[in-house]
This record gives sequence, structure tokens and C-alpha cells, in this order.
Amino acid sequence: MKRILKHTVAFAFICISSLAFAQTDSTANNEKETVFETNKVKVVIKEKVIVTNDGKDTIVERTKEIVDGSLDYLKNEIEKEIEEEVVEDFEVVEGPEFIETRWNKFHLGLNNLMNTDGKLETDANYGKMEVSLANSVNFRWDVVTQAMNLYKGKVRLVYGIGIDYNNYRFKNDISLMPDSIPLMVLEDGINYDKNKLVTQHLNIPVMINFKLAPKNAKEVVYVSAGANLGYLIRSHQKQVWDVKGKKKNKIRDDYNLEQFRIGYEVQFGYKNIVLFGKYFPKSIFKANQGPELRTVSAGILIGKV
Repeated sequence: MKRILKHTVAFAFICISSLAFAQTDSTANNEKETVFETNKVKVVIKEKVIVTNDGKDTIVERTKEIVDGSLDYLKNEIEKEIEEEVVEDFEVVEGPEFIETRWNKFHLGLNNLMNTDGKLETDANYGKMEVSLANSVNFRWDVVTQAMNLYKGKVRLVYGIGIDYNNYRFKNDISLMPDSIPLMVLEDGINYDKNKLVTQHLNIPVMINFKLAPKNAKEVVYVSAGANLGYLIRSHQKQVWDVKGKKKNKIRDDYNLEQFRIGYEVQFGYKNIVLFGKYFPKSIFKANQGPELRTVSAGILIGKV
């Protein structure tokens, strides 16, 4: 805008000067040349004065000529400056990316077990395997997650890969017997400070994500729903107790756990706060080789969807 004003003022100055010059009379036959020049603009005004006398009046005839194409130059410069100002003031709004990639998202929640009757209780034949909800933790690390834009950035297919850690803290002092089919559970009379079954799955989530927000609004509500595919990597029982000093016991075994699992997950979030809930409808143990127990989890997601 400053440059446009500069050229406009220069143009106006030349025009006013030309008019002022035109009003200056001369009483002799001569030719004058006036030059206005800046670092970019040069204007040459030529004036020829012819004096005639009819005996009564003196007539002065003037002809003026502007050369060097400077007015056209000024016109072009002003038009160019206006176009540049329009471009500078124009805000370019880019569309959503087709693929968005995020690294290192974390889920933190609590686990519980549900029996075939839909109650948060253990199987009747495995009553001693009751778990403590407050101490049974679900932790999931999504190493990489991608969101594929399906419709204007508002509907996306979200998928990724990560590790899902689950521990089930037993309320009772029990030990799971390795390599037993069906699974055997024993009370061994030790007062455990910690006693839990730990599983680790390779996890692949596949979900449809909806961004719900008015146009141009910064606050976004996220709603997602989909499936979780899991493959059991390892499992163990960990026990900690204190008898003449702290002791630990960690026994690795599959404990007749299912190798593959599939579950359902829903997420609801506002801004950067996202809550999740997961349910795995199939028992975590193989059929007829352990209790009929299903995992339910709920918690919070740390990181944007």
C-alpha cells in the first residue's frame, strides 16, 4: 500500500506541475523543455510558444508533449502494486490432509472381567480368581496411528499399530499352575502384597472417526467406533510378598490364554481430552481350558485422535 501511495503521489505531482507550467505565459518565440526525473520515472514536457500579433492582441500558442512512456509506466506500476496487495491480503485456506500421521499415543485405563451372565464377577468354577478393579490396569502404547480422510476431514478411517498391556490383580492369594489343562488355581497360604496376571498383545485398531463441529470452529468433538485386533505376545503371573525380606516370583506361561482376540472400542473426546471404552466378547481363556471371562476396559487417551 505504501508503494501504491508513492506512485500515485508522483503521478499527481507530475500532472499538477504540467498544469501549472501550462499557465505560465511567454511573449517570445521559443521552445522550452521541462524534465521531471526520479530513480524510476522520467517525464519530459516539451512546450513551443508562438506569439502572433494582429495589431490588437498577443496570442500565445503552446504545444505540450509527454515522452519516454513514463505515464504508462506509472499506470502499470500502480496496477501491479494493487494486485500484490490483494494477494498479500488474501488468506489461503488449505484443505485437510488425505493422510494424517501421529506417533506415540497412550491409553491409560482400568480392567475388569465379565462372566457369561454379563456381571462383573468371575466364573462360578473359578471363584478365587476375582480381580480388584482399582488395581487392574490397562496401558496401551500406539506406536503409530494414521487417519485417512474420507469426507472433508470430518469422517476419517483411523488405524495403527501398538502394544496393549493388561494386568488383572487378584484379590485372593492364589497361584495359577503352568501347563495345566484345564487351568488349575491353588491357594498356597502366602499373603501376597501383589498378585496379578499380566498379558501383552500386539494391537491393531481400525476405527471410523467423526469430527463434529460447526464450520470454522476450533473446538471439535470426536466420536470414534471400531475394532481392536490383538495377538498375544507374552504373559506371566507376578507375585510379591514379604517374608523375612521382600520376595518376587515371576512365572512365564500362556496359562491357556487365547492367542488371538478381537474387541470393540468407542471413543468420545472434546479438544485434547478423549475417553475410551473397550469390550472383548470372547473369553480371554481358550474354551474348556479355563474360566469364561471377558475383558472390559475404560480410561483416557493421551494425545489427539
